[in-house]
Amino acid sequence: MMEQVLSPAKINLFLHVTARRNDGYHELYTLMTCLDFGDTVGFDINVPGVSVACDHPDVPEDGSNLVCRAANLFFDELSRTGASRGVRPGVRVVINKVIPVGAGLGGGSSNAATTLLVLNRRFGSPFSRDALMAMGLRLGADVPFFIHGGAAFARGVGEKLSDCGVLRPYHVVVFFPGFNVSTPLVYKNIDLALTKGQNSNNNALLNEHGMGKELDIKGLLQNDLEEAACRLYPDIPSVKEEMAEFFPDGLLMTGSGSSFFALFSDGSRAEQAYDTLTEKTKATDKQVFLTSFATAGNNLQAF
Repeated sequence: MMEQVLSPAKINLFLHVTARRNDGYHELYTLMTCLDFGDTVGFDINVPGVSVACDHPDVPEDGSNLVCRAANLFFDELSRTGASRGVRPGVRVVINKVIPVGAGLGGGSSNAATTLLVLNRRFGSPFSRDALMAMGLRLGADVPFFIHGGAAFARGVGEKLSDCGVLRPYHVVVFFPGFNVSTPLVYKNIDLALTKGQNSNNNALLNEHGMGKELDIKGLLQNDLEEAACRLYPDIPSVKEEMAEFFPDGLLMTGSGSSFFALFSDGSRAEQAYDTLTEKTKATDKQVFLTSFATAGNNLQAF
C-alpha cells in the first residue's frame, strides 16, 4: 500500500534581490512560508528502480522530473555511504498535482524535498537534516527550504536558512491566473538599481522584531521581481487589480509569478473573495485557493 504525504505549496512574503552574482544567479533575501495546501504524493518502496507518475500533463514522468532526480540522488548517496548494503533500492512515486505548475508556489521543489524526507525516514534516517538540505540544493534553490519546513528567512540563492519565529496568522487567498512565467526571463529583466533602494524599510522593521515575538508580515510585503514580471507579462497587473477589489490586508505576487496572494485578518472577507473569484473563474484555467500559513514547525517531517 502506498504511503500518502502532503507536499505543500509556499509563498514568498517578501523577496528582495540584493545582487547579481558572477555565475548568473542572484543573491536574495526572502521570507517564505509553507501553506496548508499542496500536492498529495504517494510512495511505494517495494519496487525495483525509480519511476514517477503524475496526473498533470505538463509534469514530465521521465528522469528530468525533480522527484526522479531526488530519488536517484538519495540512493546514490546511500550507496556511497554503504548504508544500502550493496542492494540498489527503488521507489515508485505518484503525484496528485494540486499546486499549479510554474506558478511561483514551489510545487516541483516541494515534491523533491518530500521525496528526500520520506526516503530518508523509510531507510532508517541515515542522513541528517543538514545533509538532506545539501542534497536538495543540488536539485534547486528552493528545495532546502521545503526540507526546513514551516517559515524561514532565506539568503544567498535561497540556501542560507534561518528561523523567523512565529508569524501572525492570516487567511490567505491564492490566485493562479492560468498561465506561467519564465523565471530566468524575469530575473534577467529586473532593475537592480530600483530594487536596492527598496530594502531599507524591511530591514528596519525586522531589526525591531525579536525572535520571541509574533511577526506581523503585513508591513513587510514586497517582491522585487513583480515590476519585471508585470512589464514582461501584460496580463499580470490585471490579476493584482482583480484581487485588490476585495481590499485585503496585504497583496503580493509570489516568487517570479504568476500567482498572487491576498492576506485577510477577517475570515469572512477571505471566504467572500475566494467564493467570488472561484465563481468568476469557472470553466477557465485559473485556480483559486483558500488557505493559511502552515502551523506545523516542519510539516514535511511530521509523518
